[in-house]
Amino acid sequence: MLLDLELTAPIIIMGLGACFLLMVEVFAKSLNLKTKVSALSILLSIGSLFYFKSNFIVGATAFSGLIYADPFTWLASLLILGGSFIALLLGEKSLSKEIPASGNEYYSLFMMSISGALIMVAAREMILLFLGLEIMSIALYCLCAFNLWSSRSSEAGLKYFLLGSFSSAIFLYGISLIYGLTGSLVISDISNLLITGNFANNTLLYMALGFMLVGFAFKIGLVPFHFWVPDVYQGAPTPVTAFMACVVKVAAVSVALRGLWVMFGEASIFEHWSHVIWILSVLTMTVGNLVALRQKSVKRMLAYSSIAHAGYMFMAFLAPGFGGGSSIIYYLVAYMVMTFGAFGVIIAVSDSAPEGVEGDEISRFNGVGFSHPVLGILMTIFMFSLAGLPPGLAGFLGKFYIFNSVIQADYLGLVIIAVINSAISCYYYLRVLVAMYFADSEGNQPIELDWSMRSALYVCAIATIFLGIFPSQVYNFATTAVASLSHVISVVTP
Repeated sequence: MLLDLELTAPIIIMGLGACFLLMVEVFAKSLNLKTKVSALSILLSIGSLFYFKSNFIVGATAFSGLIYADPFTWLASLLILGGSFIALLLGEKSLSKEIPASGNEYYSLFMMSISGALIMVAAREMILLFLGLEIMSIALYCLCAFNLWSSRSSEAGLKYFLLGSFSSAIFLYGISLIYGLTGSLVISDISNLLITGNFANNTLLYMALGFMLVGFAFKIGLVPFHFWVPDVYQGAPTPVTAFMACVVKVAAVSVALRGLWVMFGEASIFEHWSHVIWILSVLTMTVGNLVALRQKSVKRMLAYSSIAHAGYMFMAFLAPGFGGGSSIIYYLVAYMVMTFGAFGVIIAVSDSAPEGVEGDEISRFNGVGFSHPVLGILMTIFMFSLAGLPPGLAGFLGKFYIFNSVIQADYLGLVIIAVINSAISCYYYLRVLVAMYFADSEGNQPIELDWSMRSALYVCAIATIFLGIFPSQVYNFATTAVASLSHVISVVTP
């Protein structure tokens, strides 16, 4: 029991922290106090991950096999918690303007969402996975609509709730079909049964796979299940948007990796769903980049950008034996730091906008490169990296690793399409830099950065450059973590 508690310490700490904040609400209304409790809870969770790291070994499970405790789970949990901490730093000042004075429940919901994401990436049993998905999603529905004075925020929450409910129901139906077919809900058991059984031409299996793939595609934001992304990203409070764009995507991609490569990784089954992934990747990166070209809102532009990046990442799902998993994890890390940084600059610029002015319009960035040189340099780093331009930036190497693994898997045509899309994306990323350095300022208000915002932006910028210069450390660690997925199939904990 003690070992089980050690392996699930981050989930327990975040859950207890969320409950504690609800009780504190009765006695204290200070947002500053709740920010500190949230930050402390996340730091304690990260500390527990490192303290008990030696217990996360290949094939390890907790609570009678309900939860994975392998290196892949450890790394995914670290990315979720690290990203959540950056989102907390970015939003400390901004949230005081974007949420009502009585909105102290924000931080409880924020921590509940993190708890759900941690359960998702650690779940070894499908019902537990669905439970984690719903804990994360229901909290996010509320967070998206938390700015009660904004009609866009209310619309974002309602739209995400309605579409998210449909996708969850479809995903759950896929789980029920898998259970009816195999008689098991444990991921590794299902994998073994699909490998040893004669299910290669079973229609029910592919219906179940299709329904579950819809659930994954919705959370990740793949075309044609992307319609909620731009409206929700633009309407939600900007720190929530950053959290969804990075942390939720990490959780969803990690679960999709385990689901598709472990549960449906048998060669004859892979042959069928790989064609679907090819089509989804092409549609996602193409639609995301083309629609982003016409956006005037930088938040909305980054929403379509996140759709395009999901298309790049999903390419590597076709290369399970050629470093595809390692390239996905590296790309996730790179995408997190450069996207958090870009949203951080947006928050800083938006907070300086006068009352009644859309703070995320691209015209708000006119002349910022000269009036606020530090912000200009930071945004330049993030935009260049998101565009995948060399040299020495995380985004370029992230795309290089993904394209290389897909080429080795013999999907050259897909890589050519991705390179063309990457070239298209340069236009809308560099448009922000043109506004900052070549457009006349329209009387922008002074921009003040508090210590938390400044710290988060500097960390993201340094990480973006560091990952571009020294990629091997993260990539090699990701290789070790992903390698543990290949052993999960043969490990069945009684």
